[in-house]
Amino acid sequence: MAKPIRLERLERLPKVWYNLCIVLCLGIITACVVGCGLTVYIFKYIADEPVVDLDAAQMSYTTILYGKTDSSSDYIEMERIHGDENRIWVDYEDIPQDLLNATMALEDKRYLDHQGVDWKRTIASAINLIIPIYEGTPGGSTITQQVVKNITDDDDISITRKAKEILRAMKLEKYYSKEQIIETYLNTISLGNNTAGVQAAANLYYNKNVDELNVAECASIISITQNPTKFNPFTNYDNLVKRTQDCLYLMHEQGYLTDEQYQEAASYELVISTETSQQVSSYTDWSWFTEQTLSDVMDDLQSELGYTEQQAYDMLYNRGLRIYTTCDVEMQEYLENAFNVDQNSTIFPAVVNEEYPEGVFVVLDLNGQIKALTGSNRDKEGARVFNRARDAVRHPGSTIKPIASYALAIENDIIHYSSLVEDSPITLIDGGYAHIWPVNFYGAYLGNITVDLAIRRSTNTIPVKIQQILSPQVSFNFLKSKLGMETLVESREENGKVFSDIAIAPMALGEMTDGVTPLSMAGAYQIFGNGGYYTKPYSYTKVTDASGKIILEKTPIPTQVISGETATVMNHLLQGVTTGRQGTGTTAKFSGMPVAGKTGTSDNDNNQWFIGVTPYYVGVCWLGYDIPERIVYYNYAPPIIFKNIMGPIHQNLPVIQFRDNAKVEILTFCTITGDLAGESCETTAYGWYKPSNIPDVCNGDHDVNKTEEDQEAEREDDEDEDDRDRDRDHRDDDEDDDD
Repeated sequence: MAKPIRLERLERLPKVWYNLCIVLCLGIITACVVGCGLTVYIFKYIADEPVVDLDAAQMSYTTILYGKTDSSSDYIEMERIHGDENRIWVDYEDIPQDLLNATMALEDKRYLDHQGVDWKRTIASAINLIIPIYEGTPGGSTITQQVVKNITDDDDISITRKAKEILRAMKLEKYYSKEQIIETYLNTISLGNNTAGVQAAANLYYNKNVDELNVAECASIISITQNPTKFNPFTNYDNLVKRTQDCLYLMHEQGYLTDEQYQEAASYELVISTETSQQVSSYTDWSWFTEQTLSDVMDDLQSELGYTEQQAYDMLYNRGLRIYTTCDVEMQEYLENAFNVDQNSTIFPAVVNEEYPEGVFVVLDLNGQIKALTGSNRDKEGARVFNRARDAVRHPGSTIKPIASYALAIENDIIHYSSLVEDSPITLIDGGYAHIWPVNFYGAYLGNITVDLAIRRSTNTIPVKIQQILSPQVSFNFLKSKLGMETLVESREENGKVFSDIAIAPMALGEMTDGVTPLSMAGAYQIFGNGGYYTKPYSYTKVTDASGKIILEKTPIPTQVISGETATVMNHLLQGVTTGRQGTGTTAKFSGMPVAGKTGTSDNDNNQWFIGVTPYYVGVCWLGYDIPERIVYYNYAPPIIFKNIMGPIHQNLPVIQFRDNAKVEILTFCTITGDLAGESCETTAYGWYKPSNIPDVCNGDHDVNKTEEDQEAEREDDEDEDDRDRDRDHRDDDEDDDD
């Protein structure tokens, strides 16, 4: 047994050795104390450190929009939207085994054996950090540690951060399986070009889903993650190929590949998708339909789910939503290519102006679904730009007449298809001065004309007189409450002046305070093609989260806002605009497809419209300048553009007729009196009439082109004559009595 060292013996040692022994003893004691304290701290830290939650990890996912085509009822992928990263989650069971093997071979060969930390690699990495022995020694982080770093975003370069990472990794492995951890890893790693996760990378680089990758492609994708710039498939292909060969070698060396499999994979030539490579820089250059849908989803997340604007934005751009749109993908692609004045000028009739006006085109089906739209007739540049189809609020001109005046007058039996109304102005008192208003675009007043001619010729005076009977308040309420025109102004004061759309000019002629949008006008006109039902235009049917749970859904119930009889009568009146004599929209007709439509021009030709309804779709064409300017033209363009766009859209659709309401009667009327044709009527036409408002039969008096004053005087003369006749009859009776 060793004898204890006596203090006096130490004291007899040379002084230098004596001091050294004292320091050594104190150091040992201090180290023991510090070690014990550190051990206690570490175990306490492990106990207190929360487990990294893989399920609730806040990671960005790519949102995908889906649409349909005429040739298939199945949804197809239309566009991808992402914020900071393009990431699409893929479940463990859908990850190919070759990709799992490549990951472990290249990144963490003892992954299945360690408990979160590979101590051999950690110690080797630490030593190499202090004494650089090996060049290119792999880092000490395991797959588990990298998952911790990716989720926590804790990438501080310090010993403290590394210690935390190790402790978190060890704890993570106690609560999650190896499968869950590597699933998270493969869905969070950065793989270049603003892409994260193996599914998004497979889509981008190979235009495949991850479960379709072969061995070499699996190895190439996992090879990118060490240095996404150095191994960028688009810009550093040779570097990627070399790195992929290294990965395949390790897979073979570690027993994941047989000799034959290794040789086959090593000789495979990686073919990077050129189609997707061109899309890398255009992720923010979305289609006009995508712009519309994103705006609608943003609005609904806030209005229906109570999200703030920032929460809605984050949900839309970073949470991997699946948006099922109403878009006809082929129609949208066609419309964006065709409705472009710079690329396809033959669609657009020439104007005198130096620069061609801006344009909008909207295609809506008769159930409110938006099928295609453009917010401009130029190339779209960038994302979230001004979408005129949705956001441009402009005066609708005469396109307001059918919905604000004629339809309501027919609905209330104030007029019928061939009612005779006097085309003459009214007198307005403004500031103590009287003036005659309105004027017609054809520069004259025609006297008594039928309603069908007034609509064909877009007469201004007739809807003005209808508004005097209906009242602007009734029309305003109908447009705002029934047809969803939210941009109408009830009352607004500016600079001491009160503006309101509850007045004759706005409701009769579209001279509004602000105006309406092309999309809202498309929604309004659907009632003339579907029997009087209104559905607010919508761009998507449902939105799900990344797991497939529905968070928003559109199942609109159409509201009948006018009767089916009124809708049928109006439909045929509007068909006269495109087919009838002197119709302002005859240039809109294509093939044999029936088109019910209306032209419209605001004051000074600042806005030009044509809205057409076919048995399949509503089409809206608007032209105008962002800073209002008069459009000077050779030929009125909107109906011609309508024909040039809608003709090809309908070319593979059978020509069918609108479905008329069964109660509506088709009768022959006298074109002079507007009454039902009698035996003496020489000029007649067909009209469509509600059972509740069928005119009398013409009595043969065709001298109707008189002023209201003349007719009133004539009525007074007739009454006087009737009185004289009655007096004569009384006298005759008296004479008979005398006899």
